[in-house]
Amino acid sequence: MPLANEDRALAFAISDTAQILRKSFNERARHLRLTQAQYRTLIFLDRQQGITQSELARLLEIRPITLTRQLDLLAANQMIERRINPDDRRSFKLYLTDNAEPVLREIRAIGAAIMKKSTQGLSAQSKKQLTTMLMHIKDNLMQDEAS
Repeated sequence: MPLANEDRALAFAISDTAQILRKSFNERARHLRLTQAQYRTLIFLDRQQGITQSELARLLEIRPITLTRQLDLLAANQMIERRINPDDRRSFKLYLTDNAEPVLREIRAIGAAIMKKSTQGLSAQSKKQLTTMLMHIKDNLMQDEAS
């Protein structure tokens, strides 16, 4: 069944907006010399210090081998450290180092500036409604993936 014009417009608006947000962030963060995947890894790890590599891979929705490569680079830059998991000596728990904090501050500042510009002219209530609607769409899609 073909999409109605409103559905098509919404789908393109979401996709185009996400693409422009990523591009804008990458351009502003170029000086940090990290990949978008590495930014995401740092942000997720900041939220859940002490998570295992397999749990983090699942949250990031990437294969563990892909995450291992990212973690190797972040460890080489001394932004993360792996510690033996006391519950399972075959796995590691991940922690940010003090070297990651300036990078995370910069990432947050860039993200805040982009969101300020992108939501210019929207009231707090409108932003809340938009967030609620997008989360609803995301939840619907996540249910499909779980099935």
